[in-house]
Amino acid sequence: MTKNIYRFKGNFKSFLFVTAVLIVLGFLYYTQLLVNDLQRQSLNFLNFRLRVFQESINSETVGDLSFLFQEVIEQADYPIIYSDSEMNPVSWRNVNIPASEGRNISPDTLKILKNLIRKFDAKSKPLPISYQGKVLGYYHYGESAVIRNLRWLPYIEIGVVGLFILIGYAGFSSIKRSEERLIWVGMAKETAHQLGTPLSSLFGWKEYLFSNPRKARALLPEVEKDLKRLQTITNRFSQIGSIPDLKATDLADIIEETVSYFRRRLPKRNGKVKLEYEIVGELPLLRLNRELFSWILENLIRNALDAIEGSAGKISIRAGLLGPKSVFLDVEDTGKGIGVKERKNIFKPGFSTKKRGWGLGLSLGKRIIEEYHQGKLTLKSTHPGRGATFRILLKTE
Repeated sequence: MTKNIYRFKGNFKSFLFVTAVLIVLGFLYYTQLLVNDLQRQSLNFLNFRLRVFQESINSETVGDLSFLFQEVIEQADYPIIYSDSEMNPVSWRNVNIPASEGRNISPDTLKILKNLIRKFDAKSKPLPISYQGKVLGYYHYGESAVIRNLRWLPYIEIGVVGLFILIGYAGFSSIKRSEERLIWVGMAKETAHQLGTPLSSLFGWKEYLFSNPRKARALLPEVEKDLKRLQTITNRFSQIGSIPDLKATDLADIIEETVSYFRRRLPKRNGKVKLEYEIVGELPLLRLNRELFSWILENLIRNALDAIEGSAGKISIRAGLLGPKSVFLDVEDTGKGIGVKERKNIFKPGFSTKKRGWGLGLSLGKRIIEEYHQGKLTLKSTHPGRGATFRILLKTE
């Protein structure tokens, strides 16, 4: 199963990468189409201006040509170089070269202008200016600053978005690594905690047997219980990360067995902690994994005991039908409750309100219930100073 998961992750990442590349290429292609269309419209307008100017100078009723030249030609925002019929630069606009203002053009400036003419003509055919059938000169033009900026705009946008994605990916990776560390530490501590009770008990029985060897037969049932407990713990951890075996199970039986186990191990405190349970009506058999589900119930009871702290209190477990297709199981305590700021974090790995907690029980329980048993584990209600109620919802079908 692990190999299949990694293969699925690899295929999914490849699919996302290819999809992202196609989206970027499609976006660039569409943007360039728009920019080219805009440039084509601008050039058509420039051509129209030049035709107006050309027709005006060829007209028998020539008006104010200086006005036409200034208002029709020089208002273009394109880089333009006007050359004579021999392709020698005469005047220019928008090419970051100071105007000659009647002075002779220096050799260096002339060289730069001729290079620009070659570049402009390689992309766009020069527009001739004719008078009575004779070519007076040519207008050479390049892309305007607006068109050039628009061409670069999608690349800049993609770069900025890519930078944010990289920053976000680095941040989420850091959070993921932190959560993984917390989970590993939590699993290690949970393992030690789970194994601690039966192992301590077995060591105690061993010491007792050394001092009272004749009572070995009487102690064998208790030793067997602790060995069975170790086997249950092993089964629980072996099923984490794999598909659990779900069987038709009596939920009431799991509740009774778990409550019975805890009642013999309730802490001796200043007050008395009561652990009660109630089965409302007759429950149908549910498809459960007995070891994992009892583990969740134990964690909820253990959390309730920690919430009650050093005073007397009560833990109530109640189960019954909730509609025709759902079964509920509530674990309610009379402890300190959960604060408003803590409620949204209680199911996150590593979050704990206890000084020595490792914050794994609720997050692990939620995963087991929701991913393995297709149910829900929620905080039903809580009141600071008056306790909290956790609810498990399971489907009957």
